Amino acid sequence: MKKFALIILILNFEFLIFNSNASSVDSYAWSDICAGRVEPASWYGSQEAQDIADIVLAVQKNNGGWMKNDQLHKLSDTYYQRLISEKNTHSCLDNFATTQEMRYLARVWKATGIAKYQTAFGYALYMIFAAQKACGGWSQYWPLSGNYSYQDYITFNDDLMTNVMRMMRDIYENQGIFADITDASTRTQCRNAFDRALQCVLDCQVNDNGVLAAWCAQHDTLAPFYPMEGRPHELPSISGYESANLLSFLMTIENPSEELKYSISSAVEWLDTHKIENKAVEDYTNAQQQPDRRIVDSEGTHLWGRFIQIGGKSGTTIYEHFFAKLKKRNTSRSYTYNGVTYSYKEEEIARASYDPANAYQPIYAIYKDTLQHMYYRFLYNYEDTPKAIDAKGCPVYTSLMATNRASYQYIGSWPQRVIETEYPIWKAKYETHTEGIYTLSAKTYVSSQSNIFHFNNAISMANDGNKGFASGERNSIKYSADVTYTIHIPYDLQVTSAEIRGYDNYREVDSYLSLWNDVAYSENTYRFPAKNDDEAQWKTYTIDMTAAPAQDALNFKISGKQTCLVIDLTCTRRDQQAIDPVPRNPLPVTRKILRNGQVIFVRDNKAYTILGQTIY
Repeated sequence: MKKFALIILILNFEFLIFNSNASSVDSYAWSDICAGRVEPASWYGSQEAQDIADIVLAVQKNNGGWMKNDQLHKLSDTYYQRLISEKNTHSCLDNFATTQEMRYLARVWKATGIAKYQTAFGYALYMIFAAQKACGGWSQYWPLSGNYSYQDYITFNDDLMTNVMRMMRDIYENQGIFADITDASTRTQCRNAFDRALQCVLDCQVNDNGVLAAWCAQHDTLAPFYPMEGRPHELPSISGYESANLLSFLMTIENPSEELKYSISSAVEWLDTHKIENKAVEDYTNAQQQPDRRIVDSEGTHLWGRFIQIGGKSGTTIYEHFFAKLKKRNTSRSYTYNGVTYSYKEEEIARASYDPANAYQPIYAIYKDTLQHMYYRFLYNYEDTPKAIDAKGCPVYTSLMATNRASYQYIGSWPQRVIETEYPIWKAKYETHTEGIYTLSAKTYVSSQSNIFHFNNAISMANDGNKGFASGERNSIKYSADVTYTIHIPYDLQVTSAEIRGYDNYREVDSYLSLWNDVAYSENTYRFPAKNDDEAQWKTYTIDMTAAPAQDALNFKISGKQTCLVIDLTCTRRDQQAIDPVPRNPLPVTRKILRNGQVIFVRDNKAYTILGQTIY
């Protein structure tokens, strides 16, 4: 009897310990448990951790993943049974879903060595392999939703691409909780998936009228990977939030390629140029006693839109693509006011409200089931402005409402940490250049992003004619006539001379260098004779620029016919007293405006085109 009582006492004692630990674990968010934040770390080898891992296995989808926003460590019986009944539905990668459950299983497997957790981890990993698109990106769900859903786009929203790429890298590096959880062949698959995803990131970077900008929250899955809409209040744009977090991750990639370095620098420069200076968002209670937000003065704090409207020719193309998508979907929306029902097509709403004059400003929209006539309606006012009457006689909002502002971060300071803290450290590590000759040829060419060429010496070149790369004889590059090319010079260098050698690629007429570094030339100065039959007539010219070295950018143009050139730029270090070694504003732009459909940069009362040509 005493022995039986002792056993009961021991069991009760163990039950109390288990419940005590369970109570403390209940106080954690599921994301914290998956991230390894439970103390002590040995807990992941406990029976309690295994019991939770068994629940994770029990609710794992039949296709390998999990759904988002579930607190799997404290499920009610009803919710648990619901998840069991939904095992045949799609898996999710949004909001850390699936990747965080994989991290949890890896921790428990590492602590216990129990094979079933490793097996479930591998099953989820192969779901991610299957879900990767041909272009290298991932969407919110697998299998896909279909029916023109935004959920099928390449998704940067809520850091989906970043989270999956980080998982792939952590696995192929074979360290920590992932050490030996997969074999070498699978790790190679992870590395390949990461590399394909990184190329997708580079492909998606928005080309803003010849300048690489940043990223949207969603992108089309087909080239040229246009920015796309999300939910009805998430319009095609450049995202301050998603771009900031993506840049933070990209700057952790060791030994970045020249293309990646240029991508990062360009995105940081673009975001720094498009900040709203010395402003901050303040939470407050408004006159109606509602939680609200407003923009206030704040020295040294800057803001960016969650959605920044794109301008110029790029903006026109991108938004026309968006309108065409809505037209193809052909969805109707209605709103009843004072007994009158107003009907709209989504394309009609978006097209009527879009204003290209508001290029590079934050854009907003309202997503509320009772206000469907506001779906995809472009708004340009953050704080309250009076309603307007639309063309149908229906009252429409012209700004966000308090409930919108309080429940969603439409504007914030997300890129500031990246620009002011992370980027200078990264730049000091990777962005140093030496004096010497920088050759632009087919031999030094690395890759293209639309109409932007990248070279292996940190030089890049854009053109305003949307011309792709093509090579000629002797490693020359083909340059189209009457197209302005702009060479982007590393921030710490200046061009003091150039040797240009090449030939006219046609027989009909001579070609010539008509523009170099904003200086126009006649047809007799730097002339390239037409081919003699099919034989190229090579010419070499040297342009001395020591009196006025080119910094930041150098433009040139060929007139006549297509000409094949090899360009050698002699570069020296810029005066270190004249520049900040880690510049805050690499692009010397005060403001960016749209005039008569043309993007114009204005600085020191002078105006320039996007290619650096002086207007006045």
